[in-house]
Amino acid sequence: MPKTVISPWNPTFIQCCPAMFPLDRVAQRFQGYRQWPGLDDMQQMLDALTGPIITAGGAPLRLVPQDDKASQFEHHYAPRIYLTGEVQTRLENWHDFFQAASWSLFPKTKVVINDIHFHAAQRRFQLTDDRSRRSPQENALSLFDECGAVLVAEHDRYLDMVRHHAWHELFWQNRSAWGRSLNCYLFGHAMYEKAVNPYIGMTANCLLLTVDQPFFTLSLEDQLCRIDAMLCATLPDRLLQPSDLKPLPILGIPEWHEQNQHEVFYANTDYFRPVRAEPAHGKSL
Repeated sequence: MPKTVISPWNPTFIQCCPAMFPLDRVAQRFQGYRQWPGLDDMQQMLDALTGPIITAGGAPLRLVPQDDKASQFEHHYAPRIYLTGEVQTRLENWHDFFQAASWSLFPKTKVVINDIHFHAAQRRFQLTDDRSRRSPQENALSLFDECGAVLVAEHDRYLDMVRHHAWHELFWQNRSAWGRSLNCYLFGHAMYEKAVNPYIGMTANCLLLTVDQPFFTLSLEDQLCRIDAMLCATLPDRLLQPSDLKPLPILGIPEWHEQNQHEVFYANTDYFRPVRAEPAHGKSL
């Protein structure tokens, strides 16, 4: 887990960046707090917003204080969640606050991710001497869990714009389609942490999903439930290596940055990077 960083509490954190919008119900629960919520407060938030979350190992999810470095397999972060339901959580820390919040947004998918991590780690501990060498799937899941997002679209052509880094077309020429025919939902808790102090360069690692048009008429809560169900059903087969995720410079999304109302904003190729050129056949880089 990242080093503990004690940060000042901000009860209006959701106003720091429009990318925070999936956390609306979480923010409402804590808007009256003048200091950091405690573990009991965050547990009550989870229970109220999701009901009981049961891990694939059959344990109810509980937020607990972070312990010292684990000495046994079952005490490591992912196995401990799977076996006991205990999520080690640091206080006064945005990273871990948003980790708890992400369980409230996508509980089914988080259970699936933990399930895959547990069994992959178990195989490593049993079958290899190099227990630190994670599989490509483990690396992909960790990347998504930390810095992931989900881009949903009514038409595949929008998803193709992401695949081909057609940023000007996606963000500028199709500005009116955002929120009506496509939208982006942050998944990773590290992305929410970054959104507390947004900066040019923020890039999410996206999974791309096609949805029907009625999706965009649903309430936010129902949209998140639909995404959670879709991810839960497809993630084990779709996310097998880091390259299955597509980069998305999220501050290009209309209204997610005050400067992107001007077309020149998208001329910054250090942020809105073109697709990397493929090496010529028979030549090495």
